[in-house]
Amino acid sequence: MAEARHRARVWVQRHWKLPNLADPVELAVAELCTNAVRHGGGLAGLELILGASREFAPPLLRVMVSDRDPGHAPELSSADDPFNENGRGLHVVAALSRRWGWHRTGFDEKQVWCTFAVA
Repeated sequence: MAEARHRARVWVQRHWKLPNLADPVELAVAELCTNAVRHGGGLAGLELILGASREFAPPLLRVMVSDRDPGHAPELSSADDPFNENGRGLHVVAALSRRWGWHRTGFDEKQVWCTFAVA
């Protein structure tokens, strides 16, 4: 997961020249990859896509993490215990990103994604 975080940071900061998004994207990648390994049967893929601005739609950066368990739907945990160290990853992703969600990409895979507005 450290490699995925590092590559995401380098790509966003150096190649796309979006230093203001490097930290939140790196943290979202870390959380989504951790969830894929812990709950999704293993990390199957990481994709970053920088979408161009379109009429009535601002440019977006999309982070997509694939795993091997399409039957395990990601969901925000309840915040019953503020001292619980588990179940915070998607809350972090939701707080950092513009939107997040998930979908099946095939019989044996799902993809969890989040988007960031590009200033």
